[in-house]
Amino acid sequence: MRSNVLGQAAEFRRRPARRVRPPVDSHLAQVFMRDLRTPAPPQLPIFRSRRQGELLARLLLGPERELTTLDLAVMLRTDLGTVVREVERLSRAGILRLRRTPAGRLVSRDASSLMFAPLARLVMLAFGPSVVVTEHFARLPGVAELHLFGAWAAHYADEAYPAGGPEPTGDVEVLVVGDATREAAFDAAQDCAARLGLPVHAVVRSRAAWREDDDPFLREIRSGPTLRIPLP
Repeated sequence: MRSNVLGQAAEFRRRPARRVRPPVDSHLAQVFMRDLRTPAPPQLPIFRSRRQGELLARLLLGPERELTTLDLAVMLRTDLGTVVREVERLSRAGILRLRRTPAGRLVSRDASSLMFAPLARLVMLAFGPSVVVTEHFARLPGVAELHLFGAWAAHYADEAYPAGGPEPTGDVEVLVVGDATREAAFDAAQDCAARLGLPVHAVVRSRAAWREDDDPFLREIRSGPTLRIPLP
């Protein structure tokens, strides 16, 4: 009897371990936890992630617009599930509007929210045109100075932006001072436009032209609001 029991125990040890199938939603849980572990952006660590900040920049800055969650995923170069989760969180917080249609979910900002104006101001400072322009233009060879001019320079100077006032324009105007080529500046402007979802126009002028101030176009720029962007 004793030898029979020992034999059964030995046979049990030789059997391969039975694999336990993970729950159906385990993959979703892993994706969710990976998203939670995304580090906070150094620009403004109060945001959950850089992706959330750039999503808000798309929707809170510039002209009001309505985008599908798929459009946002393509623009932000991330997966649709991540965008849907972010949008649903922000919608529950009353920051975004979420509208379901037969074509899919449409997302827009909720300008009536008390949080809209102060949050848009923070997003502009942390993820807006000046930050994106710095990242893409400062690395170009020959750049001596960078300036925003026009409407977006005025927005940065207006501490009340975007509360009240006219609808903000979407065009981002950049002045590049130095020896950078126009082709390189054009490519950097395209990269910025893809990040911001806003039209970006770049003008290149030499240091001598900017210093001498005998260019009528540069005089026009100087006569309006400008914002010098510090180079790293």
